[in-house]
Amino acid sequence: MLDVDLVNVGLDLLRADTELIVFDGVVPNPAPLPPYVLVYSTVSKPTDDDAIGSLDGLSRRFVVRWICHCVGETQQASREVAQRVSNALLDRRPQVTGCTPGFIRDEQDDPPVRNEQLGYPIFDAVHVYRLNAVL
Repeated sequence: MLDVDLVNVGLDLLRADTELIVFDGVVPNPAPLPPYVLVYSTVSKPTDDDAIGSLDGLSRRFVVRWICHCVGETQQASREVAQRVSNALLDRRPQVTGCTPGFIRDEQDDPPVRNEQLGYPIFDAVHVYRLNAVL
């Protein structure tokens, strides 16, 4: 369950900001009015050159990413959500049982995009945060 623990540590950091509404992978229907952050998460186990020389050959490196859609009714509101997300995640070194995590880093940032599919404008800025961890 290490993958789940790694994802949850980031979600828990976001949820610790009680002023920030956090959705894990899905926004309820009907969609609430912004602001909020919609988070998609991935965990990968990239090739670990150190595993090639180990006796068991097992991968020991994990990379978790939180893809954060920072949604607001205006560009400014979207930026404010992005700032709260950054405050919650950036440069944190979480504790995860069973592995040694590094610091959470900012990997990618995209500017807000206007969307009117809900019948009113929302602005969605995507910010990706990454954490490397080893067993």
